[in-house]
Amino acid sequence: MNPNETVGHRIRLIHNQIHKIMEANRRAEDDDMEPTAMQRWMIGFLVEHEGQDVYQRDIEAAFNISRATASNMLKAMEHRGMIERVCVEYDARLRKIILTPAAKKHQMQAEQAVKNMEERLVRGLSDEQRQTLFYCLDHMLQNLGVDLEEDTRCCGVPYKGQQN
Repeated sequence: MNPNETVGHRIRLIHNQIHKIMEANRRAEDDDMEPTAMQRWMIGFLVEHEGQDVYQRDIEAAFNISRATASNMLKAMEHRGMIERVCVEYDARLRKIILTPAAKKHQMQAEQAVKNMEERLVRGLSDEQRQTLFYCLDHMLQNLGVDLEEDTRCCGVPYKGQQN
């Protein structure tokens, strides 16, 4: 079997191109404060849970990362002005994570970049072709044991406080 003619190879090519284009666009912003990919995931998580109290332990659970990794990432994000960590009144050890306006601006830009990429990916496909594509992709995911009803973001573990 020619590896270039496999579904997995094509999916990997698409994934690599998406990543390359998105990173090139991100760098083109020429903003030293532009978040890293993982920081963008965390910002997205915080936006999704805005209005809820989110703490470091929630980040650890949602992204399946160690306490040290979460602490280092949050320190870097705080240093770069993306988040603030605020003590809560009832427990001085707990610090609630709050997004700054700068982080929200980055999130809006990231959402627009994703929208632009989605439009580029399906350009020239009819509605019927898009439906067929989704049917095939969903079938492949099910073949791989993915439950399409659960959170399937790359971090894998849904936030325990998440409201459906």
